[in-house]
Amino acid sequence: MRARAASLLIVASICTGIALASCNDDGRTLRDPRPDQQGSVSTIAAPTSTSIDPNFPLETAQLNPLPVGSGDVPVPVDTGDIPVADMATAPWANGGIIPARHTCSDLNLAPALSWSPAPTGTVEIAVTLVDQDTPTFVHWVMSGIDPLSTSLGEGIIPEFANVGVNSNGQPGYTGPCPPAGETHTYVYTVHFLDQQTELGDGSPGADLQAFVNGATFASLSVVGTYSQA
Repeated sequence: MRARAASLLIVASICTGIALASCNDDGRTLRDPRPDQQGSVSTIAAPTSTSIDPNFPLETAQLNPLPVGSGDVPVPVDTGDIPVADMATAPWANGGIIPARHTCSDLNLAPALSWSPAPTGTVEIAVTLVDQDTPTFVHWVMSGIDPLSTSLGEGIIPEFANVGVNSNGQPGYTGPCPPAGETHTYVYTVHFLDQQTELGDGSPGADLQAFVNGATFASLSVVGTYSQA
């Protein structure tokens, strides 16, 4: 019983000494611990840090923007599936040179086109070709394409399509054909129409193009250039 009381007295003395040392430094030091006193207790929390894992898949995430000087570390946030932007494609890169086979220098074939699904409310699809340097010349205008279509094959005229007469006096497509020494810019456009074509097959191209432009509520375009020696 006396041994237990003595032990409690020693512990109380040590705790009192620690408390006094934390409040006031009077120049005294604690004695060295005995060989049987191996443990230690700390009331100071271990430092922490915030960092971005270098192995985090950043191709599927983005960093949250933070105000300049905020001192915070941006945290990767999973963005989920990001939808691909609406687009139309042709056999050349957008803004590139149109292959000769689609021009008056060669086969003069309408190019294959593909596009994103039509937006809700599309009644039919139309395609046009406009020379930005000579916009009054009708190269190609065709409407009545199935609204569920997402592509058009090279030189193909879909069933039930309405084909306008071009400025050469022929129904259908006539490709880029700028004057010698000039480079023109051509725009192939896929039009999404909110009403059915009122003009019949073989209508004047200018009339059909005017109708298409008036009925278009959304569109996608591919641009190309062409020059002749």
